[in-house]
Amino acid sequence: MDKRKAITVVQVVLGVLVAAGLTWLVFKFVSYNQAQQVYRDIETAYASETPAASNGSGSAEAASPIDFAALQKDYSDVVGWLKMDDVDISYPIVQGSDNDYYLSHDPSGASNIDGAIFLDYRNKSLDTDLYALVYGHNMLDESMFGHLDEYTNEAFYQKGTDAFSIYTPKGSYRYKIFAVNIVDPSDDAYQAGFTNTLAFAAFVKQLKANSMYDTGVDVAGYDHVVTLSTCSDTNRLIISAKRID
Repeated sequence: MDKRKAITVVQVVLGVLVAAGLTWLVFKFVSYNQAQQVYRDIETAYASETPAASNGSGSAEAASPIDFAALQKDYSDVVGWLKMDDVDISYPIVQGSDNDYYLSHDPSGASNIDGAIFLDYRNKSLDTDLYALVYGHNMLDESMFGHLDEYTNEAFYQKGTDAFSIYTPKGSYRYKIFAVNIVDPSDDAYQAGFTNTLAFAAFVKQLKANSMYDTGVDVAGYDHVVTLSTCSDTNRLIISAKRID
């Protein structure tokens, strides 16, 4: 094969690879858009406009913007709704019988590339548990928990409210972020079932001590804490917040 033919072959192969790559990207983002349409439809149908966010001082919203009576009638595994102040995250929270099912299914039970935002199956209640774990995928299109990595930047944390709301059929709760950590999947942060406030005090103290930066937010063993968890390369990004209302 002469040099000119060799160059032509290389150009053809590169062209095929580029075309295949572009096709894959288009397919991926079409799939992401279709997956997110499910959540846009749910929000339109069951969520009214969220009340203005608290200034973080601890006051709770007066009323939930979520129609849980209708939402749970259609999606029985829904246990709450997460709405963050500083990033575009507003999703129903579901809970299954394990921590695998909702990695690849939406609240209707349909197969979905985005999965769902879900509460650890070991948790009993977002309202009463001292410690709750909530999981979501870190999607390439920044849907689901794809925006959580913004909080690895201390400057981003400092310029926002650093807070979010969780609504349940029983209450509306405000949370203030006190720690941002990169952890191994086997980290102690994935414990559940705390009932002893002394043991829990030591646990949350360690979460705060390990934070990527000092948030200036104190936490105690009697606080109700929620940790949001998503993938971060080969590890996990967790954001821990205490109830402030």
